Amino acid sequence: MRRAIWFGVLGVCALVATCPLAAHAGEPVPSAPQPDQWQFSFTPYAWATGVNGDVAARGHAVDVDASFIDIVENSDSLLALMGYFEARKGAFSFFTDVVWMDLGFPGDAKNDFNRQGAGRPSKFPNIDVTVDANLSIKSKAQLDYESTIVQSGAGFEVAKWSNASSHTALDVLGGARYWNQSVNSTVNLSGTLTVDATATTTFNPRDLVKRVLRARGFKLNRRGAKLIKRAIDKRFGPGKNITVDRSVQIEIDRAVAAASSGDLEWVDPFIGGRLRHGFGDNKDLTLEADVGGFGVGSDFSWQVVATYGFDVNCFGTPLHTVIGYRALAVDYTEESAYGENVLDVVMHGPILGVNLRW
Repeated sequence: MRRAIWFGVLGVCALVATCPLAAHAGEPVPSAPQPDQWQFSFTPYAWATGVNGDVAARGHAVDVDASFIDIVENSDSLLALMGYFEARKGAFSFFTDVVWMDLGFPGDAKNDFNRQGAGRPSKFPNIDVTVDANLSIKSKAQLDYESTIVQSGAGFEVAKWSNASSHTALDVLGGARYWNQSVNSTVNLSGTLTVDATATTTFNPRDLVKRVLRARGFKLNRRGAKLIKRAIDKRFGPGKNITVDRSVQIEIDRAVAAASSGDLEWVDPFIGGRLRHGFGDNKDLTLEADVGGFGVGSDFSWQVVATYGFDVNCFGTPLHTVIGYRALAVDYTEESAYGENVLDVVMHGPILGVNLRW
């Protein structure tokens, strides 16, 4: 299933690559709508996403550094729906971008602990106990990540430059980005738990023997008590400091810890800009960037998109193909009763789509 999807993506790329340019094929180029008319476009696209950053579900932290190929190889299912819609009239534009992904990818969990403690057990108030525990393990994590991102906003053209062969325009953007994220983390552990325990106490051996005998129903008379006292004093002395050291090592292998963040949902405002440049035979270049979050939903988020569009003719059908690269980052933290849920990741990778205009 995963290989079939991967080969399907490669097949689409190969299909686009083998389609001749519309201009070369002799196809007429449709006339552009007038600026005072509504212009609509819809672009279904594929985003070959890689993920880098830190993810935590209920306090279980995982470092992620997964390429798109890693995700394909480690996903039980690789599903995605993505599309961009824009309506433009004159200097104004309105847009909506929808991304839904269900991915799986590997990660490395950090689980090295060193804990020390000291105290007196309540049942033995005269005993001082010190415990030094060290857990050194290697962890491999598998994350199942479902993400829905809906970005809607408006743009306004603030500047435009044009000549006989090209035109360039600058838009300012503003809007909101809705996030709904769910992370399931499964961690496989292997390593060693070492516990060093030291107990120190001072006690009178005669009192200890008396307690043991009484617990078994014996009662000493005065002569018996003197005999026991002489024997114990001769063997141990009237009082003795006893120190007990114990070190224990426990091997941990293939233990599994699982955690789920549940649905994490929030809305980020964003502001940004977009540079549009058209040239040649229906070729265009777009550069877009925005920042958002500002503590309203997430702590911070940002996005950078660069695309190149050109006309092709596939089996007699003219298409406007879009290729490019997209990076989208978010830093979000939510406190829960079981620990923090954290998404501090950058999703990035090439994009490929077909732009439909009317």
